[in-house]
Amino acid sequence: MASTRVLVVDDHPFALATLTAALAGRGIETRGAATAREAVALALESRPSVALLDLDLGPGPTGIDLAHALRREFPSIGICILTSFRDPRLAGVGLPALPIGSLYLCKADVTDIDTVIKAIGVLEHAPLTRRAPLQMTSGPTVALTDTQVEVLLLIGEGISTAEIAERRGVSTGAIEQTIARICERLEIPKNTSRNQRVQLVQALNRLRGQVNAT
Repeated sequence: MASTRVLVVDDHPFALATLTAALAGRGIETRGAATAREAVALALESRPSVALLDLDLGPGPTGIDLAHALRREFPSIGICILTSFRDPRLAGVGLPALPIGSLYLCKADVTDIDTVIKAIGVLEHAPLTRRAPLQMTSGPTVALTDTQVEVLLLIGEGISTAEIAERRGVSTGAIEQTIARICERLEIPKNTSRNQRVQLVQALNRLRGQVNAT
């Protein structure tokens, strides 16, 4: 992979430095950026063949927004989202889909740098192949429908069941059934001693990689 040029984008300095150093140690030409604006400028200079992008880049564009911006400039660039989020849909309602050919890696599934290098190799040779973006990851949110993910996100924002129903144009009972199915998929037990919404928010935080959040 000596000819591979990789752009790494992560707003956490330690994660950025660790990943760029690990890839460089394997002989891969690697450049790192902490923001979307910096990443675009660096990409125009270095013309990477593969981009490894964190999903949450802080205020401003997300990693998915950046992926589409890079694809517009470099139509054949390989895109890998590398993030603590178990599922890209957890980043918010209304985000665009990942560009065609993208791979998605949850950091919790990455046990060594070889996993990342494997993803880079796949994208280097077939950046535009239609594939399931989540083929290299796993987790409970893969089984959630888009509607269930949206309802979970709204619960995380503290929106009441009645307001969620109004926003979606359905009955309160329909939302309650959706919440029950979410609890089943996330294996949240029925427990009258614990608030169900609190458990759902805690589950959402864990799925976002916020293990210490409550």
